[in-house]
Amino acid sequence: MRTTGDLTRSRLLKGAAASTAALMLGPDTRGALAAGGTDAEATAAGFKGKNVVMFITDQERTIQHFPRGWAAKNLKNTRRLLDNGLVFENACTNACMCSPARATLLTGLMPAQHQVRHTLEGLMPDTSYPQIPLSTEIANIASVMSAAGYTVIWKGKWHLTKGQMVTDPATGNVVETFVPNDVGQYGFERWNPKDAGANQNPDQGGGNTFANPAVPYTGGANDERFMDDSGDVTAGKEGALAYLGSVAATQQPFFMVISLVNPHDILFYPTMNEVTGYPDSDLAGTIGLPATVNERLTTKPRAQAAFNVISNAGLGKLKTDAQKREYINFYGNLLKKADAYLGQVLDLLEATGLLDDTVVIRTSDHGEMGTAHGTSRQKNFNFYEETIRVPLIYSNPKLFPKARTSQALVSHVDFLPTIANLFGAPTSAMSRWQGVDYSKLIVNPAARAAQDYVMFTYDDWQCGQSQGPYVPEPNHIVGIREERWKIACYSDPRGIEKAEWEMYDLKRDPNEFRNLAAPRHRRTPLEQREYRRLRAKLARVEKTRLGPSRGTKQSISLTAATKQTKNSKTFRFTDTGSITGAPVGSGKIVIDWVLDPAKKTGVGTLTISCGSGLIKGKVGITFTIDSATSVITLTGTLRVIGGTGDFRGIRATGLSFLMTDTTSGQNGAITIAGTAYYR
Repeated sequence: MRTTGDLTRSRLLKGAAASTAALMLGPDTRGALAAGGTDAEATAAGFKGKNVVMFITDQERTIQHFPRGWAAKNLKNTRRLLDNGLVFENACTNACMCSPARATLLTGLMPAQHQVRHTLEGLMPDTSYPQIPLSTEIANIASVMSAAGYTVIWKGKWHLTKGQMVTDPATGNVVETFVPNDVGQYGFERWNPKDAGANQNPDQGGGNTFANPAVPYTGGANDERFMDDSGDVTAGKEGALAYLGSVAATQQPFFMVISLVNPHDILFYPTMNEVTGYPDSDLAGTIGLPATVNERLTTKPRAQAAFNVISNAGLGKLKTDAQKREYINFYGNLLKKADAYLGQVLDLLEATGLLDDTVVIRTSDHGEMGTAHGTSRQKNFNFYEETIRVPLIYSNPKLFPKARTSQALVSHVDFLPTIANLFGAPTSAMSRWQGVDYSKLIVNPAARAAQDYVMFTYDDWQCGQSQGPYVPEPNHIVGIREERWKIACYSDPRGIEKAEWEMYDLKRDPNEFRNLAAPRHRRTPLEQREYRRLRAKLARVEKTRLGPSRGTKQSISLTAATKQTKNSKTFRFTDTGSITGAPVGSGKIVIDWVLDPAKKTGVGTLTISCGSGLIKGKVGITFTIDSATSVITLTGTLRVIGGTGDFRGIRATGLSFLMTDTTSGQNGAITIAGTAYYR
């Protein structure tokens, strides 16, 4: 199942205006959101026609809590980029699960607009789980850069669609298979499957060596495959290095994405690092524990501590300080492995004479907690700096003859509008992005910042897990981060659990230890003023920039099994039960019926609830009763009148509705189908 947004590639050819969200952002940001114009052309002049290598890692945060000088000593190839590049030290992700973060990076839209709110897992079908792949109709890096005259290549981890689930005849196991067109349908060329880095299975790893020596890459080592694959170059099956060494020069200008799994393999420790072949030496190092490692989280939103309990059960608990140090040093050593691959790319660009004509962009999809805040790991259910801050470097020896630094706030949703201007994409290729264009800062880091905040959302309550236990509500997050202040709301889209808040003063409390929004915290007058201001600002942002794109289609295909739970014996009764299918995954359904036995008509008030939110509607039906079989059949239409959470703004008229039941009301079967829209 795919949603189809109003931001189609065909509509790109008609051009588009800046987002209406710009009305609330002030003149500088409104200008940044409005793509094109003479300023944009001047900005792009030094970059237009340059090749691009975009080097993406998975789960890499900016260096935080490491010993002074660690990065300069151990990430020497990143240092090469910095010496001839611009680093944004306050670059952030806007979502922190792999699929939502990557979709935002590629589209310039927030999860509410591109609809990829949940990490995609092949073994979790969208008939039972609320997982929506990225629509092929939404403009992305490939369509925009192709319009700018680039050959657009993708090598490495994708994680924006699911493969096909098939039965392996040799083992009888159900496995996920991929074909090049899984990525090619989005406009990217030369992707060589399979995908990787989706879960904790050894074959998903980036650098692990657990494998059958007779069958390369069967146990992992996917980063090596992405980089060094010796597949047929004429068929586009080669690795990244083979492309750069033998094909790239003939396809200039090219825009090449190299997407690695590591340091994502950190999830193998402590239960699977030996099984996956990582040596003990990869657990050693000089990195110490962060200041908040023993934080109790009692003043923080409850979802944080709840997730730690669940992750300890699934990943293995870090029981001692020694294990915690091994964890964070394993993470550091995985960073070094990814940096070594970056070095191979830079060496090859230099050897082939392409370096001066290539802009290398270095970033990651999201961060990693790394034992901060109560020995938290991964990146789920929080808005901390460790989770949201990511590396972002633009490097070229001619354009950046010396190291430059920017403290400006930028984020993944801003990336596509920025590179569209920077590399000279035509106005016709630009879209109604939610991100801002910060290309002026790349040309002149001293220029005025394009925005004074970045935004963040989190909706993946299942975290790619096919079964619970799940983190209890409230666990859906919206937040904004300014230079000094940040605030986030943890809510329950069903409206059952009360919202919880967190707020931090990054100037006085850079480690985010003191939650200024905690119920028992007594705020100073300054903190209270900022608290009120930030809550009001977040409400405006949520209303204007974090809602769905108007006109986005949503396929509806639902089945339910119900029983009558209340009957007044006057043809007023309630049916309740379970429901599955798109777009809710699995949930509950309640219908309050009023039937007219004389006219054989009726109306029902319907509510569907699930972990992603609510869908509300009105049903109009006619009914017949077969006295021979005691079966009642209700046929009609469903009008969707609204929703919450993932379904905010959903509307539909005329969805088909069919229900059969016994007259006792204990065997209800419902099907609902059609197309809804967001508004």
